[in-house]
Amino acid sequence: MSIFTKFNFLLYFYIRSCQHNNGAPCHTLFSVEERVKRRMEMVSMTSKEQSLILLGKISCTINMSPMTCNSKRAGVQMERTRQRTAYMMESHVICRETFKFLHAISQDRLTSIIKLYKENGLVPKEKKSGGRSNQRSAYSYEDIKRSVAFITNYSEDHALVLPERVPGFRRESVKLLPSSETKIKVFKAYSSAMVKSNYRAMSETTFRETWKKLMPFILTARPMTDLCWTCQRNNTLIFRGANTPENEKCERLKQQERHLLLVHQERSLYNDMVGEARKTCEANQLTCLHKSTPCSRPISMHYSFDFAQQVHLPSDPLQPGPLYFLVPRKVGLFGVCCEGIPKQVNYVIDEAHLISKGSNAVVSYLHHFFECFGLGETNAQLHCDNCSEQNKNRFVLWYCAWRVCTGLHKSISLNFLIPGHTKFAPDGCFGLLKKAFKRHAVSSLQEFETVVNESACVNQAQLIGKEDGTSFVPVGDWQQHLQPFFKNLPGIKKYHHFKFDAEYPGQV
Repeated sequence: MSIFTKFNFLLYFYIRSCQHNNGAPCHTLFSVEERVKRRMEMVSMTSKEQSLILLGKISCTINMSPMTCNSKRAGVQMERTRQRTAYMMESHVICRETFKFLHAISQDRLTSIIKLYKENGLVPKEKKSGGRSNQRSAYSYEDIKRSVAFITNYSEDHALVLPERVPGFRRESVKLLPSSETKIKVFKAYSSAMVKSNYRAMSETTFRETWKKLMPFILTARPMTDLCWTCQRNNTLIFRGANTPENEKCERLKQQERHLLLVHQERSLYNDMVGEARKTCEANQLTCLHKSTPCSRPISMHYSFDFAQQVHLPSDPLQPGPLYFLVPRKVGLFGVCCEGIPKQVNYVIDEAHLISKGSNAVVSYLHHFFECFGLGETNAQLHCDNCSEQNKNRFVLWYCAWRVCTGLHKSISLNFLIPGHTKFAPDGCFGLLKKAFKRHAVSSLQEFETVVNESACVNQAQLIGKEDGTSFVPVGDWQQHLQPFFKNLPGIKKYHHFKFDAEYPGQV
């Protein structure tokens, strides 16, 4: 996402509506590029330069006449008790909120500048004696732009995918960095990048202020919202180690560092696979999921799959009265996401067809996805959550080996994320789906299918079957089918990455 799109989101984040421009938000009078340029130009100026510009603007539009000028009651004017200020930009009258945003000032500073003009006229505010003066010139527009670009790119790589599901935060559209990604850590990475590129780096204080002012929607998760049990246990040991020996304190810190390093490596591997998949789709002009002949394209593609929490039907956001059903109907969700396009197929599982979340269901849905929505790649890279400790995964391993042995793929890699750090693409698509679901009245599977398809361009629904028992996606007994040909992998809990290759059929 470009920096202009980020600032456009930030403007909507602060200003939702105003009374100018025929009822429409008055910031729409200017293009996104004009808004970004004006705000960042003001930020790059010194405080004295900003005051001069704002004093000039206010002097042109402020009204301090002794009597009011009410056109509707021209004969009955009253004595003016306070000034009236109109806010303009490029001959357009705009609201005060848009004026403050475009000029990067707060309400307190605007009030003080108006007060200064009323008392002294067009005289800039002079710094009082004492205190510390900033001898270094202000950061330029390009310096600020580079810092903003670095923070936004950093958040794209490390932020958790949790739309509409951010615990502890009121705002919905936030980008939440893991609790280990503190601002000082991001600042150190920023400083190193600027030094390597021979650019001027901001100080830590200015970096934090720029982050807070221009990108308030990028936040760091609080430690209490961390979902990893290992992180919480290690942090508890560190917090309660006040009276422990120094060598034990160092060992506890090293233990947490080793865990976070492993998490970072796994996340980097996932991001690299997703990035390669996107480049492959762009190079081959793949824009949608469709039925393709297996192993027909000499490409590598990445897929992620996961279950979501069940939803219940019927559902009404207003809920005018008690439900007709004593027990709501359960509907399961299983998603397979192709990050390269991106597109996710959400399997809608009615309780009449919901056998379990076991290996037969997972393998059946994966098999149907590859048959009906696969891109015909020769090499498949699969990612799933931290269920590597579950017994059902031996059957998923057998299925991957079976696909390679039968020539449906030349190679498959199956990868499991670290427990507690498993937020990935399917969670983002499920979040968009749940966000739309809670705003619609849904009484049947067909209505829920429509909600899924309209929730976002990345979501696509696939019904497993109807309420009357009609089945669209067959669920077979893959355990009995694969049992005679494969054996269990010893020590499966110790591994997170598995590779199957046609050159070594039947081996992992």
